[in-house]
Order: sequence, then structure tokens, then C-alpha cells
Amino acid sequence: MGKEEKFQEIEQTYLPHQAILEATRCLFCHDAPCSRACPAGIDVAGFIRRLKGGNEGGAAQLIFQANVLGDTCSRVCPVEILCQEACSHTELAEPIKIGRLQRYAWEKGYPHLDVDLSSVPPRGEKVAVVGAGPAGLAAAAELAKMGYEVHVFEAARDVGGVLVAGIPGYRLPPSVVEREVDLIRRLGVKFFCGQRIGDGVNLDVLVAREFRAIFLSIGLGQSIRVQIPGEELDGVFWATEFLRAIKENSEECAKLCAQLGRRMAVIGGGNVAIDVACSALRLGVNKVELVCLESPREMPAFPSEIRFALEEGVELHTRSKPVRILGDNRGRVTGLEGVGIRWKKPDFFVPQNAIDMAGTEFRLSVDSVVEAIGQKLDERMAAAFHLKTSPKGLILIDQETGQTSNSLIFAGGDVVNGGATVVQAVAEGKRGALGIHRYLQGGR
Repeated sequence: MGKEEKFQEIEQTYLPHQAILEATRCLFCHDAPCSRACPAGIDVAGFIRRLKGGNEGGAAQLIFQANVLGDTCSRVCPVEILCQEACSHTELAEPIKIGRLQRYAWEKGYPHLDVDLSSVPPRGEKVAVVGAGPAGLAAAAELAKMGYEVHVFEAARDVGGVLVAGIPGYRLPPSVVEREVDLIRRLGVKFFCGQRIGDGVNLDVLVAREFRAIFLSIGLGQSIRVQIPGEELDGVFWATEFLRAIKENSEECAKLCAQLGRRMAVIGGGNVAIDVACSALRLGVNKVELVCLESPREMPAFPSEIRFALEEGVELHTRSKPVRILGDNRGRVTGLEGVGIRWKKPDFFVPQNAIDMAGTEFRLSVDSVVEAIGQKLDERMAAAFHLKTSPKGLILIDQETGQTSNSLIFAGGDVVNGGATVVQAVAEGKRGALGIHRYLQGGR
């Protein structure tokens, strides 16, 4: 079985009769809590009502108006803690499967989406979007809808940011992102790939090219290291590079697979760590063990992702701290040592709050280790635009408008929130677009 087959999407789209049956369960609440729980502002009850009436195109249009990445979000959005969690507070015994209905509506209604902006008068002002991840794509689309000329500059060769480089195909097929990017292009947005910050993209250059405002969605480019002995050994990888290699050409993926061995340890308890672990199993690793400080209920990964990892066969070592990576005389990974921990203060899940528990030391026999504990902003990125950052190294913004310390620059996505959901990035992109519009119309 080839890599493409191993990474095929797992969950399938509803059949028409399944979608209608699920839609008829909706109570169509007044001031629907599911709609209020959607960060992107989708009228959930509205699109389900249209589905129930057989108007799939109208349902898709309603989703598209609020979220240009509606198809992506239907697959990767943590609905169990957002819209479906809100739905569970109604009189229904089981919440509506909103994510699956949204996916059905988008797939069936996609051919009928109206992206014609001929009736929108052009404003004659150019806006630059730096970074083509979810926040940048949402901002670009919203600005185009308002009549601005939008140019998106992306350092990678493909548009999509984390959507194409960091989310495995079994969760988000590349074709889904391609279709959404095509819609944004049809809105008039222009994309320029291979444009790195510091080369042809910086504040002075963009101002000289008469861009009236800038939206930054450059993501977090540097992996955070655990900083334990043995990280220099062959067979130690970082999550961002690991996931990107899988999505790259077959040569890069084959080179990676040759170094993984039969047993792997993944350090981290978030969604990215889960993605790494489940992807490794698909690449032929026989045994994957995940080590994290948190208990299963404390892990930052979505509950559905944790359940999926366990079903896939990933072994969890929770409330455990990695101590050192072991190697042989050739400089190759041979194991990982760790120790059980307890929290000094409850509900404060950071390494500094972990206390080692005597007698709980353990050793895992592994051939490779992937660290997946997060990312941070490359300080040179913020410096290129002369922006103020927080003590955590994130770009500081006005929470209402997305405006940074430089009045003509706005920002959103991971570079602001430190790494959240795709739908949160979409919401921040929309906020930044509206902030830019107000700014260019003479506001703050």
C-alpha cells in the first residue's frame, strides 16, 4: 500500500438520506446557541434549515459567507467543545452532528457557490497579506469582498500554511484546501509564493509598493525544544519538520521513513503530537509511545483526537516527564528515559510546576524521538516589521481590531494567539480585515 492510500481520509461524507435525517433532528432554536458558539460566526441553524429543505447550494452559500474555509473547518474543527457542546445544552439527548452536516452541505453545494463580486465597486486601495495560512486566507477573502485589491505573500511554495504542511491527509485531504484557495482566487485575491520575509517582503518594501495596510499571519516558525540531553543524536526530530516532510515529495518522505526505525517516542500532549504519532504508524513504525506531562483529562489535545490515537494503537505515558534521550556509540537514538510527576499546584500544567516522583523512573526502548511541545515566533520576523511583542514572544495587538503597535499593520492567527484552532484563526483573519477596513476609512 502506497503512502497516498495510507493517508486517505478516514471519515466519509454523509449520504443524502443520512444528512436529511440528521438535519430533521435540529430544534432550530431561537438565538441558536450553536451559532453563537462558532468563532467564525456561521449561522448553523440557518444552514441546517436549508439542508432540511433540500437547498444544499443555499446551505453552502450561508457557510461560505461566514467562513471561506468552511470545508476545512468541517473536518478539523473541535466541534465537541464548540458548536456541538452548545447544542448539548438544548433539549436533545444527543447533539446534532454539526461538523458532518457542514461537510455535507459544502461538498454538495460547492458547485453552486456564488463568488461573483462584479457588483462590488473597487476601492482602488491595495492591502498586503503576509502569510497564506488560515488567518491570512480569511483576511484576504474578507478584504476582497469589500472591494480591496489584495496581494498575499507566502514564503512556502504552496498556499495554505499549516493546512497543507502540518495537518495529515487522513484528517484533511490536500484537495479540500485546493478547492478553497481556488474560491479565494476567484474573489480576485492574488498569491505570490516563495516570498520570504527579509528578502522582498518587509515593511519598507511594501510601503514603497503603495500597500495601504498589511495583515500579518506568518505563523510560528521555530520549534520549541524540550532541552534534555541527547537532542543532538541522529533520530531526533521536531514535529513541524516531521509533518512537513510527510506532506512533501516522495523522496523527502522516503528519506524520513528510513530514519524512523520500528519504535518511536513522541514527546507532547497536544493535537500536533497526536498527528505525529498516528502519522508514524501509517509510515510503518510498529510501536509509537507518547510521553506527556498531563493526564488524559489534562492533555491539550482534543478529546476526540485522544480517543482516535488510542484506537489507532498509540500507547500513552501520561503524567510523565522525559529526562534524557539515549544513544549508542554511533550517535543513534536507542531509548528515552523519563520519570513520573505530580503537580505542585493543581491545574497549572507547565514543566516548572512538575515534581519528580521517586521510584517512577522508566526507560523506553526506541529508535527515534519526535518532540512536539509547541512552536515560537522567530524574533527576526517581528523585528522586520518593527512590532512590539509580549513576554512570550507573540505580536501584541488591539483585541478589538487586530491592530499592532504599528498603525498600518494588523495581525492574527498563531503569531498572535500562540497556536489555536483553524476556526479561531479564521475569526482573527475576519477581525483583522474589518479593522483594516475601518482604518482605511479614517478610523483608528
